[in-house]
Amino acid sequence: MNLSVIIVTYRSGGYIARCLAAVERAVKAVDAEVIVVDNNSPDDTVAVARAAAPWATVLAREVNGGFAEGCVAGAEVAQGRHLVFVNPDAEVQPDTLANLLDCAGRHPKAGIVGGRCVTETGDNDPRSWWGRPTPWSVFCFATGLSTVFPGHALFDPESPTLWTGERRVPIVTGALMLVTRELWDDVGGFDTRIFMYGEDADLCLRARAAGYRPMVTDRAVFVHPGGMSSSSLNKLVLLFTGKATVVRRHLPRGLRAVGAAMLLFGVWLRAALSRRVAPPDARRQGRPTAERGDWAELWAIRAQWRGGWDARRP
Repeated sequence: MNLSVIIVTYRSGGYIARCLAAVERAVKAVDAEVIVVDNNSPDDTVAVARAAAPWATVLAREVNGGFAEGCVAGAEVAQGRHLVFVNPDAEVQPDTLANLLDCAGRHPKAGIVGGRCVTETGDNDPRSWWGRPTPWSVFCFATGLSTVFPGHALFDPESPTLWTGERRVPIVTGALMLVTRELWDDVGGFDTRIFMYGEDADLCLRARAAGYRPMVTDRAVFVHPGGMSSSSLNKLVLLFTGKATVVRRHLPRGLRAVGAAMLLFGVWLRAALSRRVAPPDARRQGRPTAERGDWAELWAIRAQWRGGWDARRP
């Protein structure tokens, strides 16, 4: 089998049927299987998925070990030479999976291929990929430059930009990600110590270190609603736990502690200035913004996220 589509769900009953309907149209063009892995949802997600896609394999887990763990559970039973991970609130176009496979076939060194995210109104959404964290990018966050100049190539280098064609990128979003089985086995797949947020960056950066060159193609289109609006405090905690994980793992070894400290300083700075400075336009920086009061609360509970997932999940 050429392709295994893996969808990890949790409380996804309100939208999983639309996702599966889109996937059903897309798999007609490829040799594929579809696997839905539910992370012990308390709602009717499993029943909805089974009713919407009796042709798919639905694995109902009894624990919620997080997104990465769900993906690994799906990969363990998958038969495909390529794995495609699709968020349950994303909708792929009919030719999306075929175009992912085509790009992967023409660029065997990529190992990971992503698509082009669009909004529900059809506008291009830059969140298909991200820049890698570097000492400079973390410095820009610490000093507020990334907030003053959102989306700027120099002062906000981790933010994605709009693009066309095919290009190599540092980090492909996990919302739609093709991974070859060769790469998955080579670098170990998603790290299950990461509960949510940061697993896609960690995998892509480990893949690059192993010699792969992740890519995106604008021919593989998917709709991923939400995410551009302001983030809740709970989501910010998860996001910054992921950020701290990636900084502590992937910055140059001698600068990891400094990078983690700069991440903390950047949150403190925004907490201190949040009552005076309006948040940047999310559309300019390709990522959700935070409510003003959330920065102060995020700083107050920094012990929960500053160590990253490695500190929270030994």
